[in-house]
Amino acid sequence: MGTSFTIICNECEYSKTIMLGVGMAYSPEMLMDFDSEYAILPSLIRSKKTLEFVKMLISDKGGVIPYTYAHKIYHCPKCSEFYEHFFYQVNYDGGIFKPQYKCTKCKTVLEIISRENESQGDLNLKSYPCPKCGKYSLAEDLSSVVMWD
Repeated sequence: MGTSFTIICNECEYSKTIMLGVGMAYSPEMLMDFDSEYAILPSLIRSKKTLEFVKMLISDKGGVIPYTYAHKIYHCPKCSEFYEHFFYQVNYDGGIFKPQYKCTKCKTVLEIISRENESQGDLNLKSYPCPKCGKYSLAEDLSSVVMWD
């Protein structure tokens, strides 16, 4: 089951809702389904070129997607914006492929933010400046936490 929450700034009106984790439809079998009406990977990988590349790695190079995939938080090191993207990797004969996401505002490669304590969901937002006002006053809006599936 996944969760969603909102990042807020205590100094300005910045807020960003983020979805994390995976739902029940994200089973490994469903993830490897590319062609049926229930296929989920085509909706998670937005680039058709990348989707075709992933299909090729799986079909031609023995690629597998390990169960480390999930919606994760990404951060732009240049403009400080936050994003939620689907993280996955493909292990194949000859290497590992991981997607690279870019900031829609400044085109800088995004970095994954890892939680300090996965079991409690701690996110050290105070170490990041607000993308809008630049102050170090970000927090999780605890009233907006939602479980999703």
